[in-house]
Amino acid sequence: MRLFIFGSIRRTLLVLVLLAVFPSLAILLYSGRELRNRVVLDAENYALRQVQAMAAHHERVVENARLLLMAIARSADVRRLDVDACQTLLAEILANHTVYVSFTLIDINGRVLAVAPADLSTTSQPADVFQEALQSGVFTVGNYTLRKNERRVVVHFAQPVFADDFQPKGMLIADFDLNYFGRLFADTHLPEQSIFTLTDAKGMRLTRFPETEKYTWVPDLPQMVERMSGEEEEGTFLKVGVDGVRRLYSFKRLHFQGASFPYLMIRLGIPVDQALGEARFVVLRNLVLLILAAALALATAWVVGERTLIRRFSQLIAATDRLKSGELSSRTGIDFQEGELGRLANAFDSMAMELEEKEHERSVAQEELLRLNEELEHRVIQRTEQLAQANQDVQQTLEHLQRTQKQLVLSEKLAALGELVAGVAHEINTPVGVALSASSTLVEKNKTLTERFSKGEIRRSDLTQFLEDSREGVDMILVNLNRASDLIRSFKMVAVDQVSEHRRIFRLREYIDEILLSLRPKLKKTSHRIVVECDPDLVIESYPGAFSQILTNLIINSLVHAFAEDQSGEIRIEAIRQENVLEMHYSDNGKGMPAEVQDRVFEPFFTTSRQHGSTGLGLHIVFNLVTRTLGGEIGCESRPGQGTVFQMTIPV
Repeated sequence: MRLFIFGSIRRTLLVLVLLAVFPSLAILLYSGRELRNRVVLDAENYALRQVQAMAAHHERVVENARLLLMAIARSADVRRLDVDACQTLLAEILANHTVYVSFTLIDINGRVLAVAPADLSTTSQPADVFQEALQSGVFTVGNYTLRKNERRVVVHFAQPVFADDFQPKGMLIADFDLNYFGRLFADTHLPEQSIFTLTDAKGMRLTRFPETEKYTWVPDLPQMVERMSGEEEEGTFLKVGVDGVRRLYSFKRLHFQGASFPYLMIRLGIPVDQALGEARFVVLRNLVLLILAAALALATAWVVGERTLIRRFSQLIAATDRLKSGELSSRTGIDFQEGELGRLANAFDSMAMELEEKEHERSVAQEELLRLNEELEHRVIQRTEQLAQANQDVQQTLEHLQRTQKQLVLSEKLAALGELVAGVAHEINTPVGVALSASSTLVEKNKTLTERFSKGEIRRSDLTQFLEDSREGVDMILVNLNRASDLIRSFKMVAVDQVSEHRRIFRLREYIDEILLSLRPKLKKTSHRIVVECDPDLVIESYPGAFSQILTNLIINSLVHAFAEDQSGEIRIEAIRQENVLEMHYSDNGKGMPAEVQDRVFEPFFTTSRQHGSTGLGLHIVFNLVTRTLGGEIGCESRPGQGTVFQMTIPV
């Protein structure tokens, strides 16, 4: 029973337009997803590069501090511990290096000798970095310290001062201001709501930019600390920050030689909404344009259908009604040059004209006319039925092709739309073209016979020849349309998800014998031997139709590709049940196949014998039936000259 939506030409046109839009929608959604993934990947790489740049800045800060303190410690005034000279020197260095908060010179007993700025309290000097540098005798990176009164976090650097005998006699200490990274962060011009954070190994957030005062020297989020403390030294992740904003974070752990702490964690966060905003806008814009295009296409289809089809069909229907009421002079009034409908109108007008002429001649040759009319009516009915059947097959073919096309576009694994269209066009062009040529020939012969009949020049030999030509033409049409129908059924099976039959219990060996019996017409033309090894009492519950199609395709594939015409080969079918799994092995001792053919053997439309009529769908259908319908697995092993083996594992 035909679907309701195809009962009207208008609805059919609208449905065809919508079906044409669906692939574009799928491509739009897929491209939008690809764009989003690409934007996320670019954002991750950008964030990682930025945090690596920040890490490099921090490493340069430490290295610059080491070089600066070593240079100061080697100066003559500092090595003599000249208090006045050192005070002046430290003040000048502090004025030229504004990223430092202070410089301090301490003797070996911990007494402050010189400090810049001069008003800095001498009681707040870090004892831990002093002792560590004194014991190690090398440049030391101390802990990060919060100066509450100034609301800033500093890191201490210490460099021992050695006497001429290489014994430590003093210590240079520099305090570096972490707000320096705030200026770097501002100069980077990151997207709005981006953040930069420094966290120590204990999970204490040393500072954060922006909103430094609010989030400085407070415990960092545990999930952030856990993610940054893992095995990876650097990386990216998605998390919601302390302010509730979801961001793409990049992080890196820094290790400093001679530091009193194991490592420092730096983190950069970029809002996800900002990163994906452009991609979302592009997808939304394209979706709106697609909807507008679809609406315009629907309106165009409606208007064009009304002006090019509906009005002419209405004229045809009106002329038919008048003819039905007995008005033999009725004509359609449609221009005969207006395509297929014009030819249909021409045929209708010609029929009405012939009827009108025959009505005038009826009184002269009524008996002969009745006899000829009966014969003509019989031929017309027979031909009409054949043409109706052919038309129905063509319509079904078109519907099958449309469904196949839609399924192949939506399937990720079988996205071979171009190959399918090329395969369909190549395979069905010949039978449909032959059928069309035969139909056109019949039309011409019918027209010729009609003209002779109308002139009274028809002879028995003409009628006999017409009947013979009609029979041959109809046979040719049926043979080629059947060929086209068979091809369409094969194409349909490319994209089916499951067979239409139900599961049932059957004896596998008995069913295999029935399959081989159905293939006897093909097998008896060869000298090949088929060996079946299967327990006669093996009973399974599955889809017998799928097994039939699998074995039929495999056997035909062997007959076509594995053996030469004069070769006598052997085909083996083995089946054994292991608990709830059926293991089937199909093998032949033919010529085998090279590795490049074996890798593509299950691809649709791939064949090495297209010149011999192969379509390249047989093994692809086998693959779909085993993996989708039966829920199993299939593999292929083959080498040139050593035959081919197909191994199938099927749950039962």
